[in-house]
Amino acid sequence: MGSLITVTDAGRAALVAPGNDGTNAHKIVRIGLATAVFSTDRGLTTLPNELKRIATFGGENIAPDTVHVTMQDDTSDQYTLFGLGLYLENDVLLGVYSQATPIMEKSPAAMLLLSVDIQFATMDAAALTFGDATFLNPPATTEVPGVIELATQVEVNAGTDALRAVTPKTAAMRYAALTGADFTGPITAKNSSFGAGTKRGNIWSDATNAYFYSDGHAYLGSQAADGIAAIVAGNNVAARALPSGRVLVGPANDDGIGLLQVAGPITAQTPVAGDSSKRAATTEFVVTAIASASVGSIVLEPRTTARAGFLKCNGALLNRADYPALWAYAQASGAIVAEANWSAGWWGCFSTGNGATTFRIPELRGEFLRCWDDARGVDASRGIGFTQGSQNIWHAHGASAAAVGDHVHTAWTDSQGWHGHHGNTYAIGDHQHVLDQPVPIYVVDSDRGVGASSQFSIDTVPRYPYTSWSGAHGHGFDTDGAGTHGHNVGIGGAGTHTHGITVNGDGGGEARPRNIALLALIRAY
Repeated sequence: MGSLITVTDAGRAALVAPGNDGTNAHKIVRIGLATAVFSTDRGLTTLPNELKRIATFGGENIAPDTVHVTMQDDTSDQYTLFGLGLYLENDVLLGVYSQATPIMEKSPAAMLLLSVDIQFATMDAAALTFGDATFLNPPATTEVPGVIELATQVEVNAGTDALRAVTPKTAAMRYAALTGADFTGPITAKNSSFGAGTKRGNIWSDATNAYFYSDGHAYLGSQAADGIAAIVAGNNVAARALPSGRVLVGPANDDGIGLLQVAGPITAQTPVAGDSSKRAATTEFVVTAIASASVGSIVLEPRTTARAGFLKCNGALLNRADYPALWAYAQASGAIVAEANWSAGWWGCFSTGNGATTFRIPELRGEFLRCWDDARGVDASRGIGFTQGSQNIWHAHGASAAAVGDHVHTAWTDSQGWHGHHGNTYAIGDHQHVLDQPVPIYVVDSDRGVGASSQFSIDTVPRYPYTSWSGAHGHGFDTDGAGTHGHNVGIGGAGTHTHGITVNGDGGGEARPRNIALLALIRAY
């Protein structure tokens, strides 16, 4: 027999139809829980000692005057249940029930699950429905059979609900078939294995990473003849493997040659110093190796400034702390002298500087270089790095003319063949010529009287006649030809003798071969 419930006046009024000719249909949507005994008065409108109202319940008519109700409370509340009340959808208290002894005790860790049969003595229970039929039986779990709600497609797709059940239809829409499935969206696999045989592929993921590995060899790529296998990171292609076997890293364009082509610098672990294996040498390794092997080396270059890593060989005084590698080389070179000795001509050496914090490098400006004798004997008794002044090998200059005894020198002119010589006198202006013979006077004859004339004169004073004026003129003349002939020239002898010779000096302030000026540099770091 069910527990008799007291229907309140407000509840009865809600159920009776207008005109008292039937019962209105109503839905019970809440059950109030009372934590103390109370008097079941019909005039109640709220449940006395009410702790809370729950909606997790189910009900079913099992007889005209009886309903079966199952309630669930899975909260952490702790209480003792003494009574309950039924609330309609319009918040009207339909009926109440209470008893003197506890109906049930609930602890914080426990779930209240209560099934009761409620009997209505004065009304038709068929007029009542319940908002949730979930709890007619216990909720189903992996261990307990019971009632379970079916999940919607949205809930199945979300994959987060642990209480609702999946139907075959919603499962087919959410999960792929074992074979021949076509995926239309992203695929998520946290932990899965695939493949046949003893060697399988495995995929799993955690909160931040996804992993793939094989129990045997792993192959990733394209089987197409012209297929390219690419690795994508950050939505960018990070690497591509081409059908030719060449691999492009980054946005590199295939040059058709290199098996590995990288669009950017490559970094690697630097091998230890002195490594001679087949490992890739980093720039750090190369620079260190070159520097350690070449510090202290001297080079000649056609330039005016020192390039990186070098200093001019200009005898500069340096701080040891600034150039530790070069100072270490200087100490081990065997060519280091005291500062005073360096200044005295040991310019090709290092000096110890101030003896504590400085040192000096060689001074090679304007100098010719000569290899150190090193006990050969060509340039003996000379230390390395010492300066040697300019010098020629010893020699003398002698000069003389050979004595040839008393002698004469003959000379002649060239034969000119038969010829004559023609010439002219110089013009001397208009003139007369006096005849050096006296002649008779014809016009004036003193012995016959003035004005008398005669053929002959008997005057005793000779008269010299003149030729007529003939104007400015010259007179040509010719010599007789002498035939082909030459003219001998004689030079007198001077006796046995010699001739003195003077050799004039030449040259500058030093002895040097032809040369080219270059800049001497020393590797410093």
